[in-house]
Amino acid sequence: PASIDLSKLPADASDTLRLVYVGDYDVCPCLGAHVEHTSEIGSFRISSTSYAEGNFRIVFRVAPQS
Repeated sequence: PASIDLSKLPADASDTLRLVYVGDYDVCPCLGAHVEHTSEIGSFRISSTSYAEGNFRIVFRVAPQS
């Protein structure tokens, strides 16, 4: 969609991107690994947050379920 901001993607990003939808609230491009079900996630930690120009960004790290 035209509303997707690709400016923060790395120069070597693939031509194929996954779009992650959070209900009707948000959609963003993602290059990371994904699980099929949230039950596959062990734990996660929010490593930073920021708010600039009307955009709230959350960066997190996920540990696989052991």
